[in-house]
Amino acid sequence: MSRIFDVDTNLWRTFKSVSETRSITRSSVVLCKTPPAVSMQIKKLEELLELQLFQRGDQGFKLTPIGEEVLLTAEKILAMNDNLFSLKEKARSYELRLGLPDDYSLFFLHDIIKSVKQLPTAVHISVTCKTSKLLIKDMEQGLLDLAIIATREGEHIENADPIRFEELCWIGDETLVNPGQPIPLVHFPAGCVCREISINALKDANIEAHVGFTSDSNFSVFNAINAGAGIGLSERSFVPQAIPVIHSSLLPPLPRIEISTVVNTQRIPKPVLDQIALSIQTCVNNACEDYRARSERSGHPSNPNMTACSVI
Repeated sequence: MSRIFDVDTNLWRTFKSVSETRSITRSSVVLCKTPPAVSMQIKKLEELLELQLFQRGDQGFKLTPIGEEVLLTAEKILAMNDNLFSLKEKARSYELRLGLPDDYSLFFLHDIIKSVKQLPTAVHISVTCKTSKLLIKDMEQGLLDLAIIATREGEHIENADPIRFEELCWIGDETLVNPGQPIPLVHFPAGCVCREISINALKDANIEAHVGFTSDSNFSVFNAINAGAGIGLSERSFVPQAIPVIHSSLLPPLPRIEISTVVNTQRIPKPVLDQIALSIQTCVNNACEDYRARSERSGHPSNPNMTACSVI
């Protein structure tokens, strides 16, 4: 009967490290062990296997021919061991309470879901759609784990990680903009960032305006602008093909907005949440670049596949 013995994984790791550094001293630093401890583990492994794994010389520790073969086996053993523990983490699942504005759900959610599904940790997504200011309040109250928000450029939000800046533009029927006449606006309810930006910009320019249509639904807001109920705002990347950009000198210039993620690590471990946040940030940025590129190719500052305007 052949001899059966077990080799501690630590011995394989020490052996692999010495084969790479060719030095007991350098490996002791990498492994956070003393040189005598590293030397003792190599000696123990050689005694267990009854093989000489290294040749000691002026060039350091060099693998013997049989040591080269043992290294291939050691690497496979370590890979299987590490994979086993990664499966343990993968088996854990987390519920991600994700918040984002209604229009951002339209633009980004498809890619976000696909991206998060590819992460090594199982994540179940629960989505809340609200204006950015309400999402920020939900984050402060611990009701969400991660939110995608839009804020005025330069506005400080705690725990926010910027993704990109977006230019805003006026959109809708330009015939609604006339000297001396109040301008009708279409927006989300109070708390909408774009609503505040447009009202304040017009007020600072001494232009009278009133909100003529309000809805929580991005689809309803789009239809109202398209029907001529008023004008609204949109990020330059997301202007719908059906709605023209207004280039009127009667309207004031608009500031940029900043798209960011905000995280709350109370429920989900920070390394896991950081990984999710990075994946979502990449999705948002790539989507913006893709929509803008397609719009430029079509000769219109919009995404021809979008059927809603961006009112945050």
